Amino acid sequence: MSARLSAPRARRLVAAGVVATVLTAGSVGAAVAAPVDGPVESGVEAPAAPDAPAEETPVTDSPVAEVPSEEAPTDQAPADEAPVVDAPVDEPVVDAPVDEPVVDAPTEEPVVEAPVDEVPVEEAPADVEVVAPTAVDATVELTAGETVEVDLDDHVLPGTGAIESIDAWGWPLELEADYDETTHVLTMSPWQGGTHTVEFQASALTPGANGQDERSGIGTLTVVVADAVDPVISWLETPAASTTSTTARFSVAVDPGEFVLGYVVDLHPEAQSASPVMVEGSTFEVTGLSVGRHTIRVVVERGAGWSALDYAWDVVATGAPAAPAAPPAAAPAAPVLSPDAIPASVVRAGLRRGAVGESVAIIQRVVGVEADGRFGAATRAAVIAFQRAHGLVPDGIVGPLTWAAIVDVANGGTGSAPAAATSIPAAQIARGISRGAVGSSVSVIQRIVGANPDGRFGPRTQAAVRAWQKAHGLVADGIVGRLTWAAMVAR
Repeated sequence: MSARLSAPRARRLVAAGVVATVLTAGSVGAAVAAPVDGPVESGVEAPAAPDAPAEETPVTDSPVAEVPSEEAPTDQAPADEAPVVDAPVDEPVVDAPVDEPVVDAPTEEPVVEAPVDEVPVEEAPADVEVVAPTAVDATVELTAGETVEVDLDDHVLPGTGAIESIDAWGWPLELEADYDETTHVLTMSPWQGGTHTVEFQASALTPGANGQDERSGIGTLTVVVADAVDPVISWLETPAASTTSTTARFSVAVDPGEFVLGYVVDLHPEAQSASPVMVEGSTFEVTGLSVGRHTIRVVVERGAGWSALDYAWDVVATGAPAAPAAPPAAAPAAPVLSPDAIPASVVRAGLRRGAVGESVAIIQRVVGVEADGRFGAATRAAVIAFQRAHGLVPDGIVGPLTWAAIVDVANGGTGSAPAAATSIPAAQIARGISRGAVGSSVSVIQRIVGANPDGRFGPRTQAAVRAWQKAHGLVADGIVGRLTWAAMVAR
C-alpha cells in the first residue's frame, strides 16, 4: 500500500523507533523502505530522516498507506506533551508566599507598640468611681475648766480614698483650743461658759483618681461649755486668833465633788518663795511659825470654778499676854456700782451684741450710750472704745476683765486696777501660762509686763515676761507659774 506522510508524521514515526519514507508511484526516483535495525534509543538524535520531507515535491492526493505500528506513537504523544503541560507542578517552588510570615515583619510590632499597654493605666480615671469623704456635724458638751480632746477622724465618713488631711478653723479665743494637723485632734480648755462652733473639712486621695476633687463638705462641731459652779467652802477648824503655838491646823468643809486645794501663807511682795502649796484632802497643818502676825489664803478649785477663804492670827511668845484684839475697821462706803450688779455667771459667759436686759443697761450707763437695755451696734462700738482706753482687748464683749474695769470706773477709779490673785484661775497658774496661750488671762499678764494686751502670748509677750522675771529676781523662763504670778499680784 502506498501512502503520503507529512513531515510531522514522519517525525512521530522516528520518535516511535520506526523510520519509513513512503513515496508514491508518481514521485521521482524509486521508493525505498528500509527498516531500522532496532528501536531508536531515547535521547539519540536522528534528525536526518525527519528532515528529508523538507525536500518533498508536491504529490497528488492518494490514499495514505498506514503502517500498523503507527498506533504506538499516538499513545506516546501525550507522554511527550505531559511533561510540558504539567510544568506548573514546579509552581510551589515559585510560590514563595510560604515565606510570608518571615517577610511580614509586622509580627514584631507588638514589641514596638508596647506603649499600648500603658494606655489603660492613663485612662483608668474614666473607670474609677470617686466618692468624696463626708464631714458629719457633731456636738460636744463640757464644763468650763475641763480639758477635752476631740478626734475629728471620728466625725468623718471615708469615701473611696484614704483620708489625707482634715483642716479645722473658726474657733474663738475663749475656747482656748489647739489643733494637731497630724493627729487631727482638737484640744479645748475653755475657762468661760458659752456656745462655740468649729468648722472642719476632710480631703482624701483615691488611687488612680488622677487629681479628682475629693474634698468633703464643711462640717460643724458645736461646743457647748457650761459655766463652772464655784465650790461651796467654809472653815471647820482654825487656830486661835492669838496663840503661842508655832503650829497651826486648818480644816475646810467642801461640798461634794472633786476639788483641788492649795494655800499660801504670809504672801508678801518680797516673799518670792511663798508659792501655793497643794495638799490632798481638806485638812492640813502649817508648822515652824515664828512669833508675829500670820495670814493664810486657802483656794479650792473645781474646774474653772473656785472659792477662797482668808484667815489671820498671831503667834505670841510663851508667857506673854495675848495681844488685845484690834478694834473693828470702819465699814467702807457703799460703792456706786457693786460687782454683783450683774450675776457672775453672766459676766463669765460674756455680754455681747444681741443681749438684752437690765445688765446691758448698767453697762450702757457707764460706757456712755442710751440705756435702752439692747446690746446693739452703738453699744458694741462704745464698749470697744472703753476697752481700748483701758488697755483691754477690744473685742466688744463684756467679760470678767472689762466688767471689773467698768465697776472701777463707775466707783471713781481709773479702770486699771492692779490684778488680784483671782484675776486668773488658779488651775491655769498651776499649769503655767506660756508662749502659744490665748485669752483674757494672757491680757492680764500683758498689762502687768507692759506688752500689747491683745490676748495672744507670742514672742514679744514672752520677751516681756522674761525681762519682768529677771527684774524681780525670778527665773527668767518666760512662763507665768505660781512664783511669777504671786510676785505679779503682790507688786
